[in-house]
Amino acid sequence: MSEVITPPVTPPVTPPVTPDASTPFHTDWLKSDGTLNPSSYDRLPEDVRWMKDTLGKYKTPEELIRGTANLVTAVGKKGLIPLPDNAPPEARAERTAMLDAINGVPKEAKDYGITKPQDLPDAAWNQPLTDAFTKWAKENSVSPAAAKKLIAITAESMKGQLASQSQYEKDFFDGHAKAFEATVRQENIAIDKANALAERGATALGFDLQKPEMQMLMKNSAVRLAMMRHAIQTGEDSFIKGDEQVGDNNPMALAQDATHNKANPLYEPLHDPSHPQHRMAKEKLDGWWRAASAKKS
Repeated sequence: MSEVITPPVTPPVTPPVTPDASTPFHTDWLKSDGTLNPSSYDRLPEDVRWMKDTLGKYKTPEELIRGTANLVTAVGKKGLIPLPDNAPPEARAERTAMLDAINGVPKEAKDYGITKPQDLPDAAWNQPLTDAFTKWAKENSVSPAAAKKLIAITAESMKGQLASQSQYEKDFFDGHAKAFEATVRQENIAIDKANALAERGATALGFDLQKPEMQMLMKNSAVRLAMMRHAIQTGEDSFIKGDEQVGDNNPMALAQDATHNKANPLYEPLHDPSHPQHRMAKEKLDGWWRAASAKKS
């Protein structure tokens, strides 16, 4: 009798089960090849689900264990580690409370006690900016000592900038003063008389020389020269002769003084055809002669 050969039985194939949200993460956490399944972290318990991105960096259990060991070592050395970007609000609040306690952060931003340094000009102090800074410091758990140190560094920098600006302004206006003096000397006008003429010219035009902005403007050599020349053109120069004064209502005296008095600012321009003010002086003199002739007739 022949032997009956029974064919091997093929076990039924069980279709893979697709885990749903209720399936515990560990059911498919470790794959058959020994690597970790990062998609399983989507089913972590809700209170630690925020860790899924951090855990997903590790490919094998060995990597996860080494990473945890390194983390424990780092915590021991540094005491603190940064929170991940997706850390829950509760964790961030706890971290902030801890940092505030360590750094002695005040309860209110106004309690940082930052005030304007006494040697800093009021105009250089920006209180709204300071308030915004203390608000930022409070939000970022900055210690009062660190905040005050930064303000002190900033104040020193501002004082240096102010000193540089002050020196620049001094040099700038010193240059204008020298330019003014050089010009009036070329025109053979004494500097004291030139300054007096400039101020008389400005006053004649209605400017108030007591105002700070006008005092600043008069430091400009071009403006000062223009005011001086206005005084000369309008006859204000006739009053700048020491104690002697010649009245506006006497054009004959004005003409004679300009013609014969060497101290008169118009004397030099009148007698020097190459002088830059010769034409102006000649026109003024002619006007006085015409006015004097009209008074006689």
